Amino acid sequence: MLPLGHLAFAYLWYAGYAAVGRHRLPARAALVPLAVGSQFPDLVDKPLAYVEVLSYGRSLAHSLFAFAACSLAVWWIARRLSGRWDGDTWPERLRVVTPGAFSIGYLSHLIGDTYRFLLAGDLWSARFLLYPLFPVPVSSADEVAPWVRLIRIYRDMGTHPQLGVIAVAAVVFVGLRVRQYWNRTDVDRA
Repeated sequence: MLPLGHLAFAYLWYAGYAAVGRHRLPARAALVPLAVGSQFPDLVDKPLAYVEVLSYGRSLAHSLFAFAACSLAVWWIARRLSGRWDGDTWPERLRVVTPGAFSIGYLSHLIGDTYRFLLAGDLWSARFLLYPLFPVPVSSADEVAPWVRLIRIYRDMGTHPQLGVIAVAAVVFVGLRVRQYWNRTDVDRA
């Protein structure tokens, strides 16, 4: 998946999480850690593979072990910051939603990168999820930086491979905002 596809996919997962539980809709404070989590594995692995620190662009941060360690670290930091801000301030709301939103974004990234392999029964192609227990392919460093490659891809959004997911996420986002607006308006009228 590409970055916008990962972000849209993560938003849909978080919207489902919020709908199932009693969590706030994915808006404002939750969008920041959700967005960071949805991009985190690529933000770590792709540049490190480009400069040849890693042998493959899906290895270290694409591992379930890294996911668990990072999610626990974010949760621990959020717990340590407990009581620093008053109840309904923006920093406190961000502190409360960050562990769940970051983890959902991160996990959705891993799912987005592997669901085709897993549905096809090709577990070997998804072995990077268990890095370093299983070796990852060795690929030579690309002559084109990952950020340059993305600029080239995003010049023509009509050919984006996850355009459908992005469109669904946009419709869900707008629909949830409209629903929230109408619910507020109904309360104000009563």
